[in-house]
Amino acid sequence: MEKDNDYPIEDTFGDEIQDGDVYFVFGKDVVTEGNLQRYLIERQQVPCYRAI
Repeated sequence: MEKDNDYPIEDTFGDEIQDGDVYFVFGKDVVTEGNLQRYLIERQQVPCYRAI
């Protein structure tokens, strides 16, 4: 994981990115770690399952 001093202000969903946050870049989309599952399901149509 690389450290970045010049990070985006907010992610694709409008959540502010703070110092120490982990975020991912998919093309032009910036996604915080907390929104990764939401992004994969809503924007990339990746199936998600919960084991029971």
